Amino acid sequence: MYALIGAFGKSYSGFFRKKVAKSVSGPMYIWIGYTIILLAFTPFMIPQFHAIKDSLLRFPLVVFGAAASYMVATQLNLEALKREDLSYTAPLNAFVPLFTLAIAIPFLNETPPKFGLLGVFVVVVGAYIVSIKPGRVHWYDPLKRLLTSAGAQLSLGVALCYAINTVLMKVLTNNGYDAFVVLYATTLVGWLLLLNVPVARRKEFKLIKGSNRVGVIGGGLGSFAGSFFHILALANTYTSYATSVRRLDAVISVVLGWRYLDEKNIRIKLIGSIVMTVGTLIMLLS
Repeated sequence: MYALIGAFGKSYSGFFRKKVAKSVSGPMYIWIGYTIILLAFTPFMIPQFHAIKDSLLRFPLVVFGAAASYMVATQLNLEALKREDLSYTAPLNAFVPLFTLAIAIPFLNETPPKFGLLGVFVVVVGAYIVSIKPGRVHWYDPLKRLLTSAGAQLSLGVALCYAINTVLMKVLTNNGYDAFVVLYATTLVGWLLLLNVPVARRKEFKLIKGSNRVGVIGGGLGSFAGSFFHILALANTYTSYATSVRRLDAVISVVLGWRYLDEKNIRIKLIGSIVMTVGTLIMLLS
């Protein structure tokens, strides 16, 4: 249940990002999202301040890298959503486990899963299907779109940054830090790095109102719910199961794009997102 709520949280975060991507800057969106998370978490993290301080002193570069990679991923995601549909960019997050696997093997000395190559192949097939446009002329047109479209390239960059973030956070948890401590420490560092935003962009901050305010707050709450319930799921069930259920966010995002954003070619995107989700499941459960 926690994992499923986390998947919905992540999906709605992407939905609200799409709504505000063209009207709210990346730094402002990220800073407000971090502020919401810190306001929600701080009262519960007071007993953990020693552990948070210890993680910052022992692994400053790792914490900074985790915070920076997440910030870059969010900025790239907003840029991708300016150019492409949510129902196209969200399924490409299935590349996160693929990139994570590639990074974790040399840096964490992890063993590749038994059917890892099969999972990679299925993910690529799903990405091919998602990239199919009505009226395509050649079989390689979807591959061309995946490799040349600005939105697709930005989405792959998002997946790579999320993979780097995942590996760096894994380094911290491998050294005995609680997942909530890791989340709070990286969020705090990111918030401090953007501390100038409400001052430097105070005019933009004052102009955020109406639907934009709802979008920014909704995106922040969605990100909080996605992270919070994913950590709860990891603490209460198998990691592979929790991560697998979280991958349903791609399918949910496609449905949200169809239902509320009037996005097109949904049947193809839905099939492709399901295929990519199956590919990540093969990698995660093998």
